[in-house]
Amino acid sequence: MATHRYELVGGDPALDFLNTIHDYSEEPRRDLIGSFDDALRWGVAAGLLTPAELRRVSALDDGAELSRLVELRDALQRVSSAMIAGRAPLSTDLHALSRMAAEAAGATSFRRTGGGVLQRTIGVGDAGAAVLRLRIVDAAIALLTGERAGRMKSCPACGWFFVDATRNRSRRWCSMSTCGASAKSRRYYRKSRARRSRG
Repeated sequence: MATHRYELVGGDPALDFLNTIHDYSEEPRRDLIGSFDDALRWGVAAGLLTPAELRRVSALDDGAELSRLVELRDALQRVSSAMIAGRAPLSTDLHALSRMAAEAAGATSFRRTGGGVLQRTIGVGDAGAAVLRLRIVDAAIALLTGERAGRMKSCPACGWFFVDATRNRSRRWCSMSTCGASAKSRRYYRKSRARRSRG
């Protein structure tokens, strides 16, 4: 199979966070966020943190936030996989998400925008080193409880997660440039070999 480049192919920050495992079919799994600074750099790439926030949050880490991020990713992966398969998620995972959703709610503030509407934010001042994790939780809750939850899929080759935004729900691969291209190459090779063996 083609080697994954890091790509934001999930269509949602919560799913892109799940895709920080290089390939779910590999054992041992290779983690693309091996350090808290890796996670923060991913957060900037995913649009969940600004570069200025990265610098502030990096200085606030108590050394435990990376393990909390991994706990969140593991729970989200199991919940998302269950939902895609049409199974009920484990109650322990739902409890973990509930606990983190409550933490996110506690760090949420509102401000009035120029247009007269309220803007909901989870800021570094309220969340500290947990700001990235709580923003991921916020995105995950919005996805898992909304209409797009029914469009979640996982790639049959690598297990990466994505929202299928196609009209006829025909998207199959995480990315045509990685898993999709590899599958096409394998099919072409098998057909060519079959033709040669017949000839």
